[in-house]
Amino acid sequence: MGQRVILHVGAMKSGTSYVQALLHANRQLLAERGVLVPGRTWSDQVRAAQDVLGMASARTGDISGCWDRLVEEIVAHDGTAVVSMEFLGTAPKAVIERITNEWDDLTVVVSARDINRGLTSMWQETLQNGRTWSFAEYLRGARDSRPRPDRRPEDVTTAGKTFWRQQNVVRLCRNWSEAGGRVVLLTVPPPGASRNVLRDRFLSVIGVTPDGLVAAPEANESIGASSAQVLRRVNELLDEAGLPSPAGQHLRKTVLAKTVMAARRDAEPAIGLPVAPWVEAHAATMVARLQDLDVELVGEWSDLTPVEVPGTDPAAIDGTEVAEAACAALAGLLAHQVAK
Repeated sequence: MGQRVILHVGAMKSGTSYVQALLHANRQLLAERGVLVPGRTWSDQVRAAQDVLGMASARTGDISGCWDRLVEEIVAHDGTAVVSMEFLGTAPKAVIERITNEWDDLTVVVSARDINRGLTSMWQETLQNGRTWSFAEYLRGARDSRPRPDRRPEDVTTAGKTFWRQQNVVRLCRNWSEAGGRVVLLTVPPPGASRNVLRDRFLSVIGVTPDGLVAAPEANESIGASSAQVLRRVNELLDEAGLPSPAGQHLRKTVLAKTVMAARRDAEPAIGLPVAPWVEAHAATMVARLQDLDVELVGEWSDLTPVEVPGTDPAAIDGTEVAEAACAALAGLLAHQVAK
Protein backbone atom coordinates (compact mmCIF):
# COMPACT_ATOMS: atom_id res chain seq x y z
CA MET A 1 0.00 0.00 0.00
CA GLY A 2 1.17 3.51 -0.72
CA GLN A 3 2.70 5.10 2.35
CA ARG A 4 0.81 8.36 1.85
CA VAL A 5 -2.02 9.62 -0.32
CA ILE A 6 -2.36 13.33 -1.08
CA LEU A 7 -5.87 14.16 -2.31
CA HIS A 8 -6.28 17.68 -3.69
CA VAL A 9 -10.00 18.55 -3.83
CA GLY A 10 -10.16 22.25 -4.72
CA ALA A 11 -12.07 24.61 -4.17
CA MET A 12 -12.82 25.28 -7.81
CA LYS A 13 -10.87 28.09 -9.52
CA SER A 14 -8.17 28.05 -6.84
CA GLY A 15 -5.22 27.01 -8.96
CA THR A 16 -6.52 23.47 -9.48
CA SER A 17 -5.86 23.41 -13.23
CA TYR A 18 -2.34 24.70 -12.63
CA VAL A 19 -1.60 22.01 -10.03
CA GLN A 20 -2.98 19.29 -12.31
CA ALA A 21 -0.93 20.51 -15.27
CA LEU A 22 2.18 20.65 -13.07
CA LEU A 23 1.69 17.10 -11.81
CA HIS A 24 1.10 15.55 -15.20
CA ALA A 25 3.89 17.51 -16.91
CA ASN A 26 6.29 16.04 -14.34
CA ARG A 27 4.72 12.63 -13.93
CA GLN A 28 7.85 10.69 -14.88
CA LEU A 29 10.23 12.79 -12.79
CA LEU A 30 7.95 12.54 -9.77
CA ALA A 31 7.80 8.76 -10.24
CA GLU A 32 11.59 8.65 -10.09
CA ARG A 33 11.31 10.40 -6.72
CA GLY A 34 8.81 7.88 -5.42
CA VAL A 35 5.68 9.96 -6.07
CA LEU A 36 2.90 8.36 -8.11
CA VAL A 37 0.48 10.45 -10.15
CA PRO A 38 -2.03 7.67 -10.91
CA GLY A 39 -3.70 7.27 -14.26
CA ARG A 40 -2.06 7.57 -17.64
CA THR A 41 -3.56 11.03 -18.16
CA TRP A 42 -5.51 13.61 -16.17
CA SER A 43 -8.67 12.28 -17.82
CA ASP A 44 -8.20 8.99 -15.97
CA GLN A 45 -8.50 10.85 -12.69
CA VAL A 46 -11.55 12.71 -14.02
CA ARG A 47 -13.29 9.44 -14.90
CA ALA A 48 -12.37 7.91 -11.55
CA ALA A 49 -13.89 10.89 -9.72
CA GLN A 50 -17.02 10.73 -11.86
CA ASP A 51 -17.31 7.03 -11.09
CA VAL A 52 -17.08 7.36 -7.30
CA LEU A 53 -19.51 10.30 -7.44
CA GLY A 54 -22.03 8.32 -9.49
CA MET A 55 -21.86 10.75 -12.42
CA ALA A 56 -22.13 8.16 -15.19
CA SER A 57 -24.10 9.41 -18.19
CA ALA A 58 -24.23 9.16 -21.96
CA ARG A 59 -21.56 11.87 -22.07
CA THR A 60 -19.12 10.05 -19.79
CA GLY A 61 -19.59 6.63 -21.35
CA ASP A 62 -18.90 3.53 -19.29
CA ILE A 63 -16.85 4.64 -16.28
CA SER A 64 -17.74 1.76 -13.98
CA GLY A 65 -14.67 0.48 -12.16
CA CYS A 66 -12.54 3.57 -12.89
CA TRP A 67 -12.33 4.53 -9.22
CA ASP A 68 -11.48 1.00 -8.13
CA ARG A 69 -8.70 0.82 -10.72
CA LEU A 70 -7.28 4.12 -9.48
CA VAL A 71 -7.33 2.82 -5.90
CA GLU A 72 -5.66 -0.43 -6.97
CA GLU A 73 -2.87 1.47 -8.72
CA ILE A 74 -2.25 3.52 -5.58
CA VAL A 75 -2.36 0.48 -3.30
CA ALA A 76 0.26 -1.25 -5.46
CA HIS A 77 2.62 1.73 -5.14
CA ASP A 78 5.15 1.82 -2.31
CA GLY A 79 5.41 5.53 -1.73
CA THR A 80 3.39 8.73 -1.98
CA ALA A 81 0.49 9.06 -4.43
CA VAL A 82 -1.15 12.33 -5.51
CA VAL A 83 -4.68 12.77 -6.88
CA SER A 84 -5.95 16.23 -7.84
CA MET A 85 -9.62 16.51 -8.72
CA GLU A 86 -11.84 19.42 -7.66
CA PHE A 87 -15.01 17.42 -8.42
CA LEU A 88 -14.40 15.60 -5.15
CA GLY A 89 -14.39 18.69 -2.95
CA THR A 90 -18.17 18.89 -2.70
CA ALA A 91 -18.75 15.13 -2.60
CA PRO A 92 -21.64 13.89 -0.44
CA LYS A 93 -20.63 12.79 3.05
CA ALA A 94 -21.18 9.11 2.19
CA VAL A 95 -18.67 9.40 -0.67
CA ILE A 96 -16.22 11.33 1.51
CA GLU A 97 -16.39 8.56 4.11
CA ARG A 98 -15.81 5.92 1.45
CA ILE A 99 -12.75 7.78 0.15
CA THR A 100 -11.25 8.44 3.57
CA ASN A 101 -11.63 4.75 4.40
CA GLU A 102 -9.63 3.71 1.34
CA TRP A 103 -6.26 4.65 2.87
CA ASP A 104 -4.80 4.85 6.37
CA ASP A 105 -2.56 7.83 5.66
CA LEU A 106 -4.63 10.41 3.78
CA THR A 107 -3.95 14.13 3.50
CA VAL A 108 -6.76 16.19 1.98
CA VAL A 109 -5.65 19.48 0.43
CA VAL A 110 -8.26 22.21 0.11
CA SER A 111 -6.93 25.14 -1.90
CA ALA A 112 -8.55 28.55 -1.61
CA ARG A 113 -8.19 32.03 -3.00
CA ASP A 114 -9.76 35.30 -1.93
CA ILE A 115 -13.52 35.48 -2.50
CA ASN A 116 -13.48 38.59 -4.70
CA ARG A 117 -11.28 36.99 -7.33
CA GLY A 118 -13.39 33.87 -6.98
CA LEU A 119 -16.54 35.78 -7.90
CA THR A 120 -15.17 36.99 -11.24
CA SER A 121 -13.63 33.66 -12.23
CA MET A 122 -16.63 31.60 -11.15
CA TRP A 123 -19.03 33.80 -13.14
CA GLN A 124 -16.96 33.16 -16.24
CA GLU A 125 -17.06 29.45 -15.48
CA THR A 126 -20.86 29.49 -15.26
CA LEU A 127 -21.04 31.13 -18.69
CA GLN A 128 -18.70 28.52 -20.13
CA ASN A 129 -21.01 25.88 -18.68
CA GLY A 130 -24.04 27.32 -20.43
CA ARG A 131 -25.55 29.60 -17.76
CA THR A 132 -27.10 32.96 -18.60
CA TRP A 133 -26.91 35.04 -15.42
CA SER A 134 -25.69 38.59 -15.85
CA PHE A 135 -22.72 39.58 -13.72
CA ALA A 136 -25.00 41.72 -11.54
CA GLU A 137 -27.43 38.82 -11.03
CA TYR A 138 -24.59 36.52 -10.09
CA LEU A 139 -23.13 38.97 -7.58
CA ARG A 140 -26.53 39.57 -5.96
CA GLY A 141 -27.10 35.85 -5.74
CA ALA A 142 -23.73 35.28 -4.07
CA ARG A 143 -24.35 38.14 -1.62
CA ASP A 144 -27.86 37.10 -0.63
CA SER A 145 -27.10 33.36 -0.47
CA ARG A 146 -23.85 33.62 1.50
CA PRO A 147 -23.57 31.30 4.52
CA ARG A 148 -24.65 33.16 7.65
CA PRO A 149 -26.80 32.53 10.72
CA ASP A 150 -29.63 34.87 9.64
CA ARG A 151 -29.93 33.55 6.08
CA ARG A 152 -33.52 32.69 5.16
CA PRO A 153 -34.58 30.05 2.61
CA GLU A 154 -35.95 32.78 0.37
CA ASP A 155 -32.52 34.43 0.29
CA VAL A 156 -30.99 31.50 -1.58
CA THR A 157 -31.01 31.88 -5.36
CA THR A 158 -29.88 29.35 -7.94
CA ALA A 159 -26.97 31.58 -8.89
CA GLY A 160 -25.92 32.00 -5.29
CA LYS A 161 -26.32 28.33 -4.52
CA THR A 162 -24.11 27.51 -7.50
CA PHE A 163 -21.36 29.81 -6.25
CA TRP A 164 -21.36 28.72 -2.62
CA ARG A 165 -21.55 25.04 -3.41
CA GLN A 166 -18.03 25.39 -4.83
CA GLN A 167 -16.69 28.26 -2.72
CA ASN A 168 -17.83 27.52 0.84
CA VAL A 169 -14.32 26.66 1.95
CA VAL A 170 -15.34 26.27 5.59
CA ARG A 171 -17.84 23.57 4.67
CA LEU A 172 -15.32 21.79 2.42
CA CYS A 173 -12.74 21.66 5.19
CA ARG A 174 -15.26 20.69 7.85
CA ASN A 175 -16.78 17.84 5.81
CA TRP A 176 -13.42 16.25 5.06
CA SER A 177 -12.11 16.84 8.57
CA GLU A 178 -15.16 15.22 10.18
CA ALA A 179 -14.57 12.12 8.06
CA GLY A 180 -11.18 11.70 9.69
CA GLY A 181 -8.85 13.05 7.04
CA ARG A 182 -5.89 15.30 7.78
CA VAL A 183 -6.92 18.57 6.15
CA VAL A 184 -4.43 21.08 4.78
CA LEU A 185 -5.65 24.50 3.68
CA LEU A 186 -3.47 25.71 0.80
CA THR A 187 -3.90 29.41 0.06
CA VAL A 188 -3.38 30.92 -3.37
CA PRO A 189 -0.97 33.88 -3.16
CA PRO A 190 -2.21 37.38 -4.02
CA PRO A 191 -1.97 38.95 -7.49
CA GLY A 192 1.56 39.68 -8.60
CA ALA A 193 3.11 36.70 -6.84
CA SER A 194 5.14 34.24 -8.87
CA ARG A 195 3.34 31.06 -9.88
CA ASN A 196 6.24 29.28 -8.24
CA VAL A 197 4.86 30.27 -4.84
CA LEU A 198 1.77 28.10 -5.31
CA ARG A 199 3.95 25.38 -6.84
CA ASP A 200 6.35 25.33 -3.90
CA ARG A 201 3.52 25.37 -1.37
CA PHE A 202 1.86 22.37 -2.99
CA LEU A 203 5.13 20.47 -3.35
CA SER A 204 5.89 21.07 0.34
CA VAL A 205 2.75 19.09 1.19
CA ILE A 206 3.90 16.23 -1.03
CA GLY A 207 7.39 16.41 0.40
CA VAL A 208 9.44 16.99 -2.75
CA THR A 209 11.54 19.90 -3.97
CA PRO A 210 10.99 21.74 -7.27
CA ASP A 211 14.52 20.93 -8.49
CA GLY A 212 14.41 19.72 -12.08
CA LEU A 213 10.66 20.03 -12.53
CA VAL A 214 9.47 21.56 -15.78
CA ALA A 215 7.03 24.45 -15.71
CA ALA A 216 3.35 23.67 -16.09
CA PRO A 217 1.93 24.59 -19.50
CA GLU A 218 0.40 28.05 -19.51
CA ALA A 219 -3.37 27.96 -19.33
CA ASN A 220 -5.14 30.91 -20.98
CA GLU A 221 -8.73 30.03 -20.25
CA SER A 222 -10.25 33.26 -18.96
CA ILE A 223 -12.10 35.59 -21.29
CA GLY A 224 -12.54 39.34 -21.50
CA ALA A 225 -15.59 41.36 -20.57
CA SER A 226 -16.81 41.77 -24.16
CA SER A 227 -16.57 38.07 -24.94
CA ALA A 228 -18.33 37.26 -21.67
CA GLN A 229 -21.30 39.32 -22.81
CA VAL A 230 -21.26 37.53 -26.16
CA LEU A 231 -21.12 34.10 -24.57
CA ARG A 232 -23.98 34.90 -22.22
CA ARG A 233 -26.15 35.95 -25.18
CA VAL A 234 -25.14 32.83 -27.13
CA ASN A 235 -26.29 30.72 -24.20
CA GLU A 236 -29.61 32.54 -24.12
CA LEU A 237 -30.15 31.94 -27.83
CA LEU A 238 -29.23 28.26 -27.52
CA ASP A 239 -31.69 27.90 -24.64
CA GLU A 240 -34.41 29.51 -26.78
CA ALA A 241 -33.57 27.10 -29.61
CA GLY A 242 -34.09 24.11 -27.32
CA LEU A 243 -30.37 23.41 -26.97
CA PRO A 244 -29.56 24.13 -23.33
CA SER A 245 -26.28 22.99 -21.81
CA PRO A 246 -24.79 20.41 -21.96
CA ALA A 247 -25.80 20.34 -25.62
CA GLY A 248 -22.75 21.28 -27.68
CA GLN A 249 -20.60 21.47 -24.55
CA HIS A 250 -17.32 20.73 -26.31
CA LEU A 251 -17.97 23.26 -29.04
CA ARG A 252 -19.21 26.06 -26.82
CA LYS A 253 -16.80 25.60 -23.90
CA THR A 254 -13.59 24.00 -25.16
CA VAL A 255 -13.56 25.56 -28.61
CA LEU A 256 -15.52 28.82 -28.44
CA ALA A 257 -14.73 29.96 -24.89
CA LYS A 258 -11.42 28.40 -23.87
CA THR A 259 -9.79 28.51 -27.32
CA VAL A 260 -11.29 31.23 -29.53
CA MET A 261 -12.42 33.79 -26.95
CA ALA A 262 -9.53 33.22 -24.56
CA ALA A 263 -7.06 33.92 -27.37
CA ARG A 264 -8.27 37.52 -27.66
CA ARG A 265 -8.52 38.21 -23.94
CA ASP A 266 -5.72 40.81 -24.03
CA ALA A 267 -7.60 42.75 -26.73
CA GLU A 268 -10.58 43.34 -24.42
CA PRO A 269 -11.19 45.03 -21.07
CA ALA A 270 -10.87 42.57 -18.21
CA ILE A 271 -13.81 41.80 -15.95
CA GLY A 272 -13.31 43.98 -12.90
CA LEU A 273 -14.80 44.00 -9.42
CA PRO A 274 -14.23 46.31 -6.44
CA VAL A 275 -14.40 44.81 -2.96
CA ALA A 276 -17.92 45.12 -1.59
CA PRO A 277 -18.42 45.46 2.19
CA TRP A 278 -20.23 42.11 2.39
CA VAL A 279 -17.29 40.39 0.69
CA GLU A 280 -14.84 41.88 3.17
CA ALA A 281 -17.04 40.89 6.13
CA HIS A 282 -17.59 37.36 4.85
CA ALA A 283 -13.87 36.83 4.29
CA ALA A 284 -13.08 37.82 7.87
CA THR A 285 -15.74 35.44 9.19
CA MET A 286 -14.48 32.67 6.93
CA VAL A 287 -10.92 32.97 8.21
CA ALA A 288 -12.10 32.94 11.83
CA ARG A 289 -14.13 29.77 11.25
CA LEU A 290 -11.27 28.07 9.47
CA GLN A 291 -9.00 28.89 12.37
CA ASP A 292 -11.58 27.39 14.73
CA LEU A 293 -11.48 24.17 12.67
CA ASP A 294 -7.76 23.99 13.38
CA VAL A 295 -6.87 23.09 9.81
CA GLU A 296 -3.21 22.98 8.89
CA LEU A 297 -2.32 26.13 6.96
CA VAL A 298 0.15 26.15 4.09
CA GLY A 299 0.39 29.75 2.96
CA GLU A 300 -0.83 32.90 4.71
CA TRP A 301 -4.20 33.83 6.19
CA SER A 302 -3.72 37.25 4.59
CA ASP A 303 -3.94 35.57 1.16
CA LEU A 304 -7.69 35.26 1.78
CA THR A 305 -8.14 39.01 2.29
CA PRO A 306 -10.26 40.22 -0.66
CA VAL A 307 -8.53 42.41 -3.21
CA GLU A 308 -9.96 44.53 -5.99
CA VAL A 309 -10.00 42.88 -9.39
CA PRO A 310 -8.87 45.51 -11.92
CA GLY A 311 -11.12 45.85 -14.94
CA THR A 312 -14.57 46.83 -16.12
CA ASP A 313 -18.14 45.94 -15.25
CA PRO A 314 -19.28 43.86 -18.25
CA ALA A 315 -22.60 45.75 -18.31
CA ALA A 316 -20.66 48.96 -19.07
CA ILE A 317 -19.05 47.59 -22.24
CA ASP A 318 -19.97 49.56 -25.36
CA GLY A 319 -22.19 47.73 -27.84
CA THR A 320 -19.61 48.24 -30.59
CA GLU A 321 -17.01 46.35 -28.59
CA VAL A 322 -19.46 43.53 -27.93
CA ALA A 323 -20.28 43.35 -31.64
CA GLU A 324 -16.59 43.19 -32.51
CA ALA A 325 -16.09 40.38 -30.00
CA ALA A 326 -19.06 38.54 -31.50
CA CYS A 327 -17.63 38.81 -35.02
CA ALA A 328 -14.23 37.63 -33.82
CA ALA A 329 -15.85 34.70 -32.04
CA LEU A 330 -17.79 33.69 -35.14
CA ALA A 331 -14.72 33.95 -37.35
CA GLY A 332 -12.60 31.98 -34.90
CA LEU A 333 -15.23 29.27 -34.53
CA LEU A 334 -15.58 28.94 -38.31
CA ALA A 335 -11.81 28.84 -38.75
CA HIS A 336 -11.56 26.06 -36.21
CA GLN A 337 -14.27 24.02 -37.89
CA VAL A 338 -12.88 24.55 -41.41
CA ALA A 339 -9.40 23.51 -40.28
CA LYS A 340 -10.64 20.24 -38.75
